[in-house]
Amino acid sequence: MKSIIILNPSLMSIETTESLLNRFDYAYERTSEHIEIKLGLGLRITVDFSQPEKVIIKEELTTWNFLTGTLDMSLNRGIIFNFIATFVISGLIFIGFYQQDHITPLIMLVVFIFIVLLWSNFYLVKAEHMKQTLRRWNEN
Repeated sequence: MKSIIILNPSLMSIETTESLLNRFDYAYERTSEHIEIKLGLGLRITVDFSQPEKVIIKEELTTWNFLTGTLDMSLNRGIIFNFIATFVISGLIFIGFYQQDHITPLIMLVVFIFIVLLWSNFYLVKAEHMKQTLRRWNEN
């Protein structure tokens, strides 16, 4: 999932977006040409109105989230980071156990993968829903 670029910014204005965010009681911060929408659990959507020919919508994970912990990064990088970390940690666990015991590290690997998939899916769905909502609001 990459940043969304809206090429017809005449349909989307910062004032319209801000008034609708206020109307539906979203937590957000506005700078001169950016709106950062805080969706909770460390997820934030940034809408960039700085370029007159396009509007850029992107998602980020802030500190203290369930996918990247204390690291700030984009959602895509967070998912990739977690899958790599899961396999590295699982490899270390496999090495740390005796040759006879393969069940415990295998169960831990499945649990790690399940947790990463669960939180990745949660953040992806939440971010995409907000992006679609922003587009829908500004089409009318």
